[in-house]
Amino acid sequence: MKKIRRDKACPSAQMNLKQAGDFEVYKRADEGVLNSARVIERANKGELVNGSGATCTELSKIIKVNNEAVEIEKAKLEKLGAKANPKDVEALLNAEKAIEKQVKKLKGLQKVKECK
Repeated sequence: MKKIRRDKACPSAQMNLKQAGDFEVYKRADEGVLNSARVIERANKGELVNGSGATCTELSKIIKVNNEAVEIEKAKLEKLGAKANPKDVEALLNAEKAIEKQVKKLKGLQKVKECK
């Protein structure tokens, strides 16, 4: 029933998720419009998707974009170099670690849901 409500964008679909903000992420995953910039933004805010209400397809798409976000953060760190502001470096490292942790969690959910 939750999936049907979410697919039809029923108002109660958001309330059935552990995090209301996840609804928009799942919706964007279904529409194929996820992007790494939003992942990084959510990581910085501590609002990464919970994933428990995602379908296998949505999980795959979210993991893919999260991995892209990790690569972007790593590239930013390399670009900053040795003279970088320590606060900037710390923020990038924190986001990178949070996203990597999230990817691991989402892959675990894929196993639980027996995704292929």
